[in-house]
Formats: sequence, structure tokens, C-alpha cells
Amino acid sequence: MQLHGWLWLTDEPAVSNTRPEWRRCRFAVGILVRLAGLLCCLMGMSGASGADSSSAKEYQIKAAFVYNFLKFVEYPAGRFEKTNSPVVIGVVGNSTMTAALEMTVKHRKLNGRDILVKTVETLEGTKESHILFFPASEDKLADVFLAPAAAADVLTVGESAAFAEKNGMINFVLEGDKVRFEINMDAVGLSQLKVSAQLQKLAKAVRRKSN
Repeated sequence: MQLHGWLWLTDEPAVSNTRPEWRRCRFAVGILVRLAGLLCCLMGMSGASGADSSSAKEYQIKAAFVYNFLKFVEYPAGRFEKTNSPVVIGVVGNSTMTAALEMTVKHRKLNGRDILVKTVETLEGTKESHILFFPASEDKLADVFLAPAAAADVLTVGESAAFAEKNGMINFVLEGDKVRFEINMDAVGLSQLKVSAQLQKLAKAVRRKSN
């Protein structure tokens, strides 16, 4: 499992609630290519084998993407209740992604905030998240969760065509053994979230009505 040219797992300053800080992302983009090869090499040293190994690597990569998506998103004022409120990454249902995310964010902070990974099974849990991952196995819940998530300014991320068709914001796609992603800016527009131009440039495709 590879990346299409980029992946970054750094502790560089993240994008917060102020638009000027998007300029910080330019530095992160500059180191993506150098770190991509290193991470894929480390993953190749895993002791797992066969289909299980491939699946584990895929979710390790997706987890790294999810963590870093947060650095390229501007949340509206008041989205965090307190200055020290944690960033919550929700995972709908039971998924391999939960363990991969927990490993990815362990000992990391985002703009000084702790990062929590939670399993989401209710609408309330959806609204409490800042980013919400939909495994393909939970697509049936997209009709219930996606609209309230957008209204609550939750960035939604999925991994299936069905998720994308139901107005998911960011959708992972596989090209051979490469993990890439697409952004639906029309879906983002249903919230008050702002996705940086840098992230849009890194996407495989950006969907919007003007396209």
C-alpha cells in the first residue's frame, strides 16, 4: 500500500480558527514527498502478512491522512467550547480505523489540544466530533448522520462511492495500491468549515457545482 506522492506525520503547527494561519501549511506541503517514502518503507517492515497486512497498512495511511486533514481545516469561532477542549475524531461503528487512529494520534496534540478518538453510534456522538470517519461497512448510516454532521460543522470522511454520493465531504479512493482522496466542496459548503486551497490542490479531484 502506497501513497500518491505525499503523506506527512509531523508536529508542525496546525491550522486553527484564523485564516492567515493557512500559510503555515506551505511548509508542511514542502516536506510531504520526503516523508512519504520513509513512512511507506516503515510500513513495509511490518510483521503482518497477506491480506491482513495490506488492510492494516491501508488504515495506517488513512489514519495519517485523517489526522493531517485537521491541519488544513478552519473551524468557525465557538466550535470548541473551551480553549483547552480536545479535538474529537469520531469513527462510526466498529472499524479497524479506530485502532489505527489511536496509534497515529498517541502523544500528539493539535494547536495545544489533546486528540481523542471515539466510537460513534448515536447522532449526539456525531455532533460532538470534529471529524467523523465513515467505514464503508457503515454507509447505511450516512443518510442519518451526514446532514446533522454538516450542520454541526463536523468534517466528514469516508471510503466508498456511496458515501461520496450522499454528500460526504472527503472520500478516500484506491488507485491500485495507492490511497488518494477527493473533496466535495458542495458538501463542505453545507457547513461553516473552510478547507484550505493547499489541501484542495493535493486532492485527486475537487467536486463543486462550477465543475
